[in-house]
Amino acid sequence: MRGLVFVVLAACGSDHTTQTAIDAGADDDPLTITDPPPASGSLDDLHARIIVKRCSGQPGLCHNGQFEPNLSTPAMTYAYLVNRPGIENQVELRVNPAHPETSLLIDKLRNRNGVSTQMPLGAEPLAEEDIAAIEAWIAGGALRAPGAAPPKILNNPPKRPEIAVFDDTGRRLDGSGPVTIAVGQHVVFRHSVQDFETPDSAIPFAGVALFNSSNGQVVFGTSTTAQTAFDASGPMGIKDQLDFKFDFTVPSTLTIQTNGVNADVPAAGQSLTMIAFYIDGQTPPIPAFDTGPTVVIQ
Repeated sequence: MRGLVFVVLAACGSDHTTQTAIDAGADDDPLTITDPPPASGSLDDLHARIIVKRCSGQPGLCHNGQFEPNLSTPAMTYAYLVNRPGIENQVELRVNPAHPETSLLIDKLRNRNGVSTQMPLGAEPLAEEDIAAIEAWIAGGALRAPGAAPPKILNNPPKRPEIAVFDDTGRRLDGSGPVTIAVGQHVVFRHSVQDFETPDSAIPFAGVALFNSSNGQVVFGTSTTAQTAFDASGPMGIKDQLDFKFDFTVPSTLTIQTNGVNADVPAAGQSLTMIAFYIDGQTPPIPAFDTGPTVVIQ
């Protein structure tokens, strides 16, 4: 598992968000008006008749590429909507093929199921016949084009974990600055997990690691990672439940591994960067990680 951590952390020098840009695939969007015109009710038809005019036809309309989802072309519309979870409601698909009744796009257009805002934002709602046409396209399988293969089931990337440190009374210690703890003190490292396809309790592996300024790692027992355990009663964080934890009592001496060599050093005076990570339960698995607070040991 140590090898996994190094693979996960190898991207630290770059943008490590797990929400990468969506690939729309081959550029199948016509550069000119097609002849004959798109089939009635197809995505190309809906894009030209409705989406361009109300959502993405110019930079002043929100979804011309400046805000998710990107609806600037039919291919981008398909890639960003079909089988993709929403941002506002991350347990619901924007477009659930064959199921307009459980598609977040329709919730937003109809202002139903407690959505925060109706779309188009700040403008007249779509006409009923336009919403019905989009619902019909979804009910028909949300195909890219008439006669196309059904949409693929996607493995959406997991979200970056939220990371926190608590004392043994349940008080959260991390805030705007470093977390200061003492030798002998018991603390709880916590983090969230969030994957669309995998329930939190089914995440196969999660953990935390502590790095010093020389990129050495604290050794927990025989490993440079501390495996976190699922805790269904974990507290809420800022955006998600912190339902994975590792209990840690600060020893007087830490073993630090640097370039494969272990060295024992006094714990007091160490300044350590905390990282949490996990992998989803899909094949192939996708890792998610983030950097947490600096932990200073007195």
